[in-house]
Amino acid sequence: MPSVTFQIPSEVKEILSKHSEVKWDKVVADTLWNHAKKLRLLDKIASKSKLTQPNATQLDKAIKATLLKHYKRT
Repeated sequence: MPSVTFQIPSEVKEILSKHSEVKWDKVVADTLWNHAKKLRLLDKIASKSKLTQPNATQLDKAIKATLLKHYKRT
């Protein structure tokens, strides 16, 4: 199985070190796998989409304008 190295804040490392009973490599692997499955599903959905980047940008601006208008009233 491939190996991955990453950095974590010192505070997190301290907490992890206090709980050696937890198999942290499994926790991380499971979390990454769950996220990867979601990304795979998004890629599958997006591959069938006819939405172009200019359309997405236009939709983004329209949604933000509507939200701005809505929240300025409240």
